[in-house]
Amino acid sequence: MAIELAVIIPSYNEKANVGPLLEKLRAALAGIEWEVIYVDDNSPDGTAERVWEEARLDPRVRCLKRVGRRGLSSACIEGMLSTSAPFLAVMDADLQHDEAILPAMLSAIKSQGLDIVVGSRYVEGGGVKDWSAQRVAASQGATRFARALTGVQVLDPMSGYFMLRREFLQHCVHLLNGKGFKILLDLLMSAPGPVKFREIPYTFRLRQHGESKLTAKVVLDYFLLVLDKTCRRAPWVRWLLALLLVLAVAAILLGISRTCSLP
Repeated sequence: MAIELAVIIPSYNEKANVGPLLEKLRAALAGIEWEVIYVDDNSPDGTAERVWEEARLDPRVRCLKRVGRRGLSSACIEGMLSTSAPFLAVMDADLQHDEAILPAMLSAIKSQGLDIVVGSRYVEGGGVKDWSAQRVAASQGATRFARALTGVQVLDPMSGYFMLRREFLQHCVHLLNGKGFKILLDLLMSAPGPVKFREIPYTFRLRQHGESKLTAKVVLDYFLLVLDKTCRRAPWVRWLLALLLVLAVAAILLGISRTCSLP
């Protein structure tokens, strides 16, 4: 039978999580025609090779190994474009996303005619497990920033766990920024019209193996994405940023001029 659902998993140094996650997917997706596509950015720990071992035993498992390219968003885009499945799910490779809600996500997107279904930490019934107060505050602050500046109505636009229709991807793929880690926010802000969505709650689990990919560069890429998309939607923001830059440069030049004129 034809594949109905493709699960796209961007990966980098996640070898230890490959086997456990595939076992969880096999259990959760019983009765569904599915495939899983790891998009691996040439992990030095042998993640791609581990996926290929599984693929030799299970034809539903595939691996797209990228050499000379890095980035979660671009990996997700390439993975989604590499399959003919009508429904596409994106989830992390680190076991933090609850695979058990995938059937509910698929049922909702099919029966309700939705564009996107989001696995959400911030609707009733969702949450995070044993996060520090600092991490909770940072996540909620970034979420409020994105919603305030972009007007996106999704309560968890920072989620890395979601499902979408292929038709929706085709409508906005050429407008995607494709940089950084927040591919869902990119998709929502690239849509040519109103997005039909639903959020399904889940509890974000703790990582079991490997290291977090959250770095200062990831944070910077996030803010640049929000500004880029906001400027495209509202040109006045671009002019405001340009004015602020001119004022900042003028202030620096004035300070230099005053310093040079001192006796």
